[in-house]
Amino acid sequence: MNLTVLQQEIRTCTKCVEAGFISKARPLVLGQPGASIFLIGQAPSRTDHESGRFYEGPAGRKLRGWFLDAGFEESDFGTRIYAAAITKCFPGRNPGSSKDRVPSPAEQKLCRTWLDAELEAVQPRTLVLFGGLAIKTFLSKAPLEELIGQVFEKDGRIYLPLPHSSGASTWLNSAYNQSLLADALVQLRKLRNAI
Repeated sequence: MNLTVLQQEIRTCTKCVEAGFISKARPLVLGQPGASIFLIGQAPSRTDHESGRFYEGPAGRKLRGWFLDAGFEESDFGTRIYAAAITKCFPGRNPGSSKDRVPSPAEQKLCRTWLDAELEAVQPRTLVLFGGLAIKTFLSKAPLEELIGQVFEKDGRIYLPLPHSSGASTWLNSAYNQSLLADALVQLRKLRNAI
């Protein structure tokens, strides 16, 4: 399917509203055909939902900073980097919490056809998996300490896992884990230099 048509269809999706998972749909897409890096996170944040753009909240800005540290330009987001997520809409907060709710398996299933269609339309060589849900979905359920800092090849694609940059995650509080992130950013720079 033509990516422009696909993105228009995604933007009009209301499946999760109709199923009662969220009160308002605002599916996000960001990218062009031929993007060499396909970035997959968990779901848009509240800031993303309000702005209508992926990776605009505090965690997203930190993620963008990692890409900039690896030699990318801000203008690469949406051009060389296709930004996506397991689900396309902000899932809301956990009840009584300021943390975003992890989309349920049923929500993930409703959105998976869109994500698969985007992958098919873009045909990226490299997938950057941002956070535990994307890593578990596409690569491995192994602990992050066994995955971050490495590059994996599977089914003709390269996979680079990154930890989530949310302040709610304590994974990066460890100096050892910070060194794994530094290794991952070295790998991300190598991938950038190869495209």
